[in-house]
Amino acid sequence: MDSAILSSLGINDKAAKIYLAALSLGSASVAQIAQKTGIKRPTVYLYIDELLKRGLLEKVVVGKRQYYHATDPSTLIARLRKNMAELETALPELAALRATSTGKPQVVILEGEVGIERIYEEVVQAHSFCAWSNLVTVEKLFPHASLNIAEKIKERGIAVREIIADTKEARRIARSFLRIAGATYRMRVADGELIHNDNMLYGNVCAMFRLHEFNLFVVRIEDQTIADTMRVLFNLAWKAAQPLSTYSIKPPNGVEDRQGV
Repeated sequence: MDSAILSSLGINDKAAKIYLAALSLGSASVAQIAQKTGIKRPTVYLYIDELLKRGLLEKVVVGKRQYYHATDPSTLIARLRKNMAELETALPELAALRATSTGKPQVVILEGEVGIERIYEEVVQAHSFCAWSNLVTVEKLFPHASLNIAEKIKERGIAVREIIADTKEARRIARSFLRIAGATYRMRVADGELIHNDNMLYGNVCAMFRLHEFNLFVVRIEDQTIADTMRVLFNLAWKAAQPLSTYSIKPPNGVEDRQGV
């Protein structure tokens, strides 16, 4: 078998030859492997250590002698699958690094509850943020995250403006959230019920959520010009939305609704 196939998996050419020799010899000594491969014994020792660390060789001690045998070739497939999984996990960050060097927006898709909660944790690190929110869905799917955000806003004095859907249930949840979040949190009600997902703006990041029980993900876009443009659109929506006082939801401590953030 050509050792080049193993080399393509990231295994050094000499290490690949040693693995193939051990595979064909069964249990073999260093001397036998060196003879089979034509590689000098000191070099064989060096690559045997590497193959042992990779889990491709195993050491067998018989009396005072040491022998080595190759592990099942199927471990190569398992190793390749593991490398592919690690690469797929790292791919969004690698793409973001490339985007930085080319001046393109850094776009990452984070999936599932873990991905969405990561953004919720990130947003409360900001000094301020804006949001269009579907409070009913968020409360249903992420009750603990919603409470944590409200508490962090209060604790850190984060300046927040949020636009919610015009529904009785959304306003009920808004009342509870407002009482926890405190004076730096302000909310207005949109004209209509069509806010299906969360959208958040903080710093130079725009985060757009897809909130469905069986389809959860968030698209995180990091780009100053896109964030600035979305902030202009948010400000227009904010001016058109109705203040909380219209719906008899009193801000804590008599704080008046006002423009900001």
